[in-house]
Amino acid sequence: MRNVIGIDPDAKGFVCSLVKLEESNVIRRRFTATWKDVQSFIRWVKTVEDVIVAIEGSNGQSRPIEKGLREAGVVFYSFKPADTDRFRKAVLGQNKNNDKDAESVARCAMALEMQGKLERYRRVWFPDAELQLLTRSYERISQETTAEMNRLWKTLRLASPDLYLALGGNNPEVELEENVLKTKGILALLAAKPDIGEWKKLSDEELLAAMGTRTFPARRTIIQELRKVISRFPSMTAPMAMMIGSGAEQIGLFKRKEVEITKLLEEITQGNAAVQALRSMRGIGTITSTTMVAEIIDIRRFAREDSLACYSGLGLLEHSTGDTTRMIHTEMFNHRLKDAFMTAARNYVHFNPDSHLAGYYRNLVKKGMSPLEAYKRVARALVRVIYKKLTSLVESSTHTSGGEDRREGESDMASGVTRSDLSHESDMPLSSPAQGSTGEGGRIKRGGVKTKRRGSVNKRRAVKKIA
Repeated sequence: MRNVIGIDPDAKGFVCSLVKLEESNVIRRRFTATWKDVQSFIRWVKTVEDVIVAIEGSNGQSRPIEKGLREAGVVFYSFKPADTDRFRKAVLGQNKNNDKDAESVARCAMALEMQGKLERYRRVWFPDAELQLLTRSYERISQETTAEMNRLWKTLRLASPDLYLALGGNNPEVELEENVLKTKGILALLAAKPDIGEWKKLSDEELLAAMGTRTFPARRTIIQELRKVISRFPSMTAPMAMMIGSGAEQIGLFKRKEVEITKLLEEITQGNAAVQALRSMRGIGTITSTTMVAEIIDIRRFAREDSLACYSGLGLLEHSTGDTTRMIHTEMFNHRLKDAFMTAARNYVHFNPDSHLAGYYRNLVKKGMSPLEAYKRVARALVRVIYKKLTSLVESSTHTSGGEDRREGESDMASGVTRSDLSHESDMPLSSPAQGSTGEGGRIKRGGVKTKRRGSVNKRRAVKKIA
């Protein structure tokens, strides 16, 4: 048993409670989140001998503390706020404040160590903060772009039904593709000339100049088709013109930000083996691959591909009640990772029409399954493929480094030994005397639980003798 420092972070700093085994009094100290105070906190931690550092929450208000502890080489543990809240109510009472929260974290860690369950809360894998910030910023900007685009569509429908139908590809008199509004040329034209009633007075060259400096043949085609209905465009009032112009300008700004983030992601991930491995798969681009790596954090967090599937919201969990057992979807999963896998599934089917996954998708749809559900099945299959690809990268790097990355005292998951590794217990020979005696029918007795072997050693020997 060891002493414990419990930490309760907030927006300004964090409260620490040192609970010692030999003393009943709790030592409390408060620090701000400044660099100076974090260093002072770390020096104080190092003065306490044989201590456990436990934090309430992770990757939120505790990030400055976690960063300082990692740089100082101090091992720490993280607990969910809901778990420590229940522990506080059961042990310390209903009253809640920062001091009691910090003490409840410390006493919870002490109780878990007594039960031998503390190691599962040890923080070993840490996310790439820059990669997560960029990919999540791209996601937020993309959502804002979609919302602003919908508002612009509604404004155009109110301003001019003819232009609304023409840009959507639904005007029978105009031969344009669907959703031309998302092109840079049309957005630039609406931002520069929001009063669409004035378009009839402008020449083709003036309209092209308003669409941008580059003159693409497709832009001339768009202008020629709009000429068929441009005479019906009414003059806009000042509020309507302002709404159209500001909406188009905002969408253009969002799209430029998306391009900027994409280029920056390509630059910072040139040496990232995991991102490059995913990008080598046809249909998985920069945004999808970086989002997967940023949200997975480290593939060694997952013992098998089923765990990654459940974490992504694509796996099933067993739900038993009485004599009824069924498989249900988990409600707690990483939504960003699920969106990335679904995007990868759609693109993979589109860009790899001759692949077995594309054929799998077509067969599911042919049998009557909805396209969305079929894409979910393809995404689940991609989880298996990507899990094997990322695991092989980790195994090759581990063999190259000679296994020096394994830390003393860590569990298999913490040290990177997963069920896919050859040295894991699940891959050891089942006929080992230490694992139990072999009974009839190739079954092994392990503490009263019978598990069937994949293959019988005796049967293989008999086949060799007959041969």
